[in-house]
Amino acid sequence: MCVKDKKYFYNVYGLNLESEIMIPELTILDLIYKDNIDVKIIFGFMNENIKQKIDKKEIAGYNSDEVWFHINNVGTYLIQNGDTVTIELCENPDLNILKVYILGSVLGIILLQRNTVAIHGGSIVINNKGCIFTGDKGAGKSTLTTALRQRGYDFVSDDVGAIELSDIPMINPGFGYQKLCEDAMTKLGYDSSKFTPFRSDMNIKYIVPALDNFVKEKVPFQALFEIEQGDTQKVEVVEVTGNEKLQKIIKNIFRIEVLMYSGGVPADYFKKCIEIAKYIKFYKITRPKNQFTINEQIEIIENIIYQRSDKILKKLG
Repeated sequence: MCVKDKKYFYNVYGLNLESEIMIPELTILDLIYKDNIDVKIIFGFMNENIKQKIDKKEIAGYNSDEVWFHINNVGTYLIQNGDTVTIELCENPDLNILKVYILGSVLGIILLQRNTVAIHGGSIVINNKGCIFTGDKGAGKSTLTTALRQRGYDFVSDDVGAIELSDIPMINPGFGYQKLCEDAMTKLGYDSSKFTPFRSDMNIKYIVPALDNFVKEKVPFQALFEIEQGDTQKVEVVEVTGNEKLQKIIKNIFRIEVLMYSGGVPADYFKKCIEIAKYIKFYKITRPKNQFTINEQIEIIENIIYQRSDKILKKLG
């Protein structure tokens, strides 16, 4: 995966990448675009300032145009100006984990630096409408996204919904793989022994192919669903409107803490969030704790997207 002096070309989240690291999960870039590169991923060395901070056991640093973070036994990542990622490897690095961080945090920070609104959640196409499913860790967004994909709905992205603002908001495609925890693997019928595990946020996860119904073109962004667990006996849904909708969009930005540590949400970024809030619908789905209610959640979502108003009202009641 790490061959010096070799370059690989990919497209993800609407960006053309040139990488010194092979990342087979990403879509290969068409040859005609290789002179139009947005982001370069290279091997290199950190400056003395960063090295000294790592020696002092610091693990990350932020400012308006530069973010770095260090992962033990993997390497240090430096993301600059939304167009350059420099990676200094540790000795004998875990190359699978190296790649996982590129596919997650690194690309998410690139999007922030490029002033792209990116929602933390999986994206699915239902009735020709792009839907993003967000929520806190453990809420069940990846499980829900996978279950929808297994039902035949087109898959756009796993963990990041990168929004492009044109005449209407559009979701740019990510890559045709999903990261699932062991519990979700079991509930959704996957044999975890057939997939390579990795550790993420103290949990064991697996990268699962989702290529059969992966969409490689951007899709209209129509609805955002926030999943949460609550003290309820059945799945409940409410539409969120007004200022609360805007607040929830901002809350669910991927790696929003980077903006907060770097001086707050820029005015033009905030305006983009307002434009998105004007266009999309936002729903909060509360599911019972300690119950597997995927079928009920999907039924409610389908009723909303297909505008089955009588059934929606019945569920709300």
